[in-house]
Amino acid sequence: MNIKRNIIFAPESRKKDGIPVTKNVPIRMRVIFASQRIEFTTGYRIDVEKWDTDKQRVRNGCTNKLKQSASEINAELLRQYTEIQNVFKEFEVQ
Repeated sequence: MNIKRNIIFAPESRKKDGIPVTKNVPIRMRVIFASQRIEFTTGYRIDVEKWDTDKQRVRNGCTNKLKQSASEINAELLRQYTEIQNVFKEFEVQ
């Protein structure tokens, strides 16, 4: 059985005093399946202007406030994506 799902990475949308926060916001992973939505924190933060919305990754050559590189953050996002896919594949086999 194939479980239809969608996994999305995006900076969290926040407002402070009615103004969108764009600096040092958490990167969230949203998993959508069976008309349900679950959000996870990835453990990383980034400035919104350093985020590539189309690729759902940190732009190359950028770092966050903790000096974590784009390649380090993107590798961890890929690992988390793969882990979620593996969980779904396990349930598809059963």
